[in-house]
Amino acid sequence: MSAPRCYTLAQVLDLLQLKVSTFNTLKRQGHLPFIEELQPRLGMHARYRADLVDRYLAGQWGSPRSFRSPQRKSA
Repeated sequence: MSAPRCYTLAQVLDLLQLKVSTFNTLKRQGHLPFIEELQPRLGMHARYRADLVDRYLAGQWGSPRSFRSPQRKSA
């Protein structure tokens, strides 16, 4: 059986256009249900299932949404 394709944290951050602190906050709050960490880690480096991230980005996980904060309206 072949190992599942995976992304490193840097690759996931680049694809989702997130900063690491934002990623960690959203993950901890459960707003990234398509993120599944593969075990075991490679040293201290986490790997994430690429097929789930790709499905989310393709809109197959439901409608993809932006993780950016809404723009504030100037007064």
